[in-house]
Amino acid sequence: MPHECALGSSGPTLNPRNAIRYARLSAIEALAAGSLEVEVQTISGDGPHGSFEIAAQALSGSLANARVLALWADLESSTTARRRVRRVFALACWPHAFVASLPEPSYPAWLIEPPVEEGRICAAGIAGPTRKSVDQTASVLRDARLALAVALESRIETRLFDNGHGVAKMARKIQPSPAALARAATAQDVERAWLDQHGVGPLGLSGVLYGLVCIED
Repeated sequence: MPHECALGSSGPTLNPRNAIRYARLSAIEALAAGSLEVEVQTISGDGPHGSFEIAAQALSGSLANARVLALWADLESSTTARRRVRRVFALACWPHAFVASLPEPSYPAWLIEPPVEEGRICAAGIAGPTRKSVDQTASVLRDARLALAVALESRIETRLFDNGHGVAKMARKIQPSPAALARAATAQDVERAWLDQHGVGPLGLSGVLYGLVCIED
């Protein structure tokens, strides 16, 4: 993989749509680590299992040019119809990167990377299967608004935990600003929607609805 690109991944998450969000962020973080402003805080102490350390790293910066070119999910081995997502991987590259041909996805390209339009900002949302289609549409709109707020302005924290057993765990948190959430809430409609009936989308799960929302920049 050329140095103009970076691979990111998510850990297992309770909500599969968060896995995509964290994988995308992880890839972009890795790609732009050298150009981001980094604030690191470390807390050490003693606990019931021995000494511990918590490291919090807050990243901020403009990553508008970084593009996610591919997403794919690692699903657990199961014979049931509803498999769970273990991890999601993302490939991010700078615009000038030369990348060999990637397989054409079996779903709309805006699921990987929202379209870049003059004067508009777009983001994709995800909603799992529901009994009523209207509920699923409302859910995908809410998720897309959150994704939009994250794209507008967010504080990103990556925390590493060592509980004294020598095993490090990582947790990632994205906190959109109140102003970004307010702007994203002005998105009233899902402009494009795609229902994954056969499990060929980025999450590899059938019945998932993906939707795109946009607001004026």
